[in-house]
Amino acid sequence: MITRKKYEEPLAHQLIQITKKYLGVLADHSKDIPLERYHYTLLLIDENNESLTQKEIANLLQVDKSFMVNMIDYLENNGFVIRKTNNNDRRQYLIKLTEKSKGILPQINQVFVAVNQKALKSLSQNTVNCFFEVLETLQNNLKGVNINDIKLDYKNLKSKG
Repeated sequence: MITRKKYEEPLAHQLIQITKKYLGVLADHSKDIPLERYHYTLLLIDENNESLTQKEIANLLQVDKSFMVNMIDYLENNGFVIRKTNNNDRRQYLIKLTEKSKGILPQINQVFVAVNQKALKSLSQNTVNCFFEVLETLQNNLKGVNINDIKLDYKNLKSKG
């Protein structure tokens, strides 16, 4: 059996393991929210005062156009957003939150805070700061890679209990 040192194995392996665990905890914490996925998208729309187009949201989330269309279709079909023609450029749609989504934003935010606190507990503030600096450096070091060629599909499968 070959034993690899942590720095010899692909970073993706560790990142995928963390992602699976994080999403599992997120699914558990968000089971009472009437939304299966795209929680963070609603927060982004709100944080940007509902002034984002589909293309701008896609750029922020680093997803391709077809994924973005499917995401907005899902959110719209489930009553969380509406598309509104941009008065400044009628070819664009601004994505607006519905009252339904505005009502669950505080709960979504609380879930992310709780899950992040759980993930980062027992780490000093210096370590947390260093962690985010390392993540940013990794992202910058890997710029130029066409991430739209890589498909990740996350769906919160709520228990039918």
